[in-house]
Amino acid sequence: MALISLILILQGRYRIFLHYSTLVLLVFGGTLILKLCFEACGRLPGHSLYSPSGHTAGTTFVYCGAAVLFSRSPRACLAVASGVALSAGFARIALHVHSLAEVFVGASIGLLGVLFLTLARKNELHTPLGPTWLSRPIVFLITGGLVLTMLLHGLRSPVETWLEYFSHRFVAPFMRCPVTPPAFQKPHHNVLGK
Repeated sequence: MALISLILILQGRYRIFLHYSTLVLLVFGGTLILKLCFEACGRLPGHSLYSPSGHTAGTTFVYCGAAVLFSRSPRACLAVASGVALSAGFARIALHVHSLAEVFVGASIGLLGVLFLTLARKNELHTPLGPTWLSRPIVFLITGGLVLTMLLHGLRSPVETWLEYFSHRFVAPFMRCPVTPPAFQKPHHNVLGK
């Protein structure tokens, strides 16, 4: 997202940069709010929606958003976005990280972001731009993306753990969490160990 933003600023495409920045906040902020709300009550038996897939939402929006911003045919990129959302979602399910419902919510958020970016880009295409900016950004994005991938390879972010903790600790008191049946509650031990 930082590379995309930098390219848009260097190209002088300030209006679409503002649209993109707003959608970044909405897509990732919306996913964050949903995660905090759904995770607040903990994992409940029989519920398949615990933590909407931020990876699916982010992958769909960032990669397809870049395609929309720098391609000659934003509408075609919107069609490709569905395939990216399916692939990212399938990977999360195959890794046993998310359920189908969690992936569906994440994909929907990412696809909505791409849709709104496509509409914003459609308006931008009506303004005259030189042909030079169409080919160069892709090389910069691919090179920058590869360098960042190599630099960050193997690092694991503790964000998911922090979100879960924050949600249980600070959001749960404001939610109407159902009472967990005794069979699913954590056993309590008294001080004497009896």
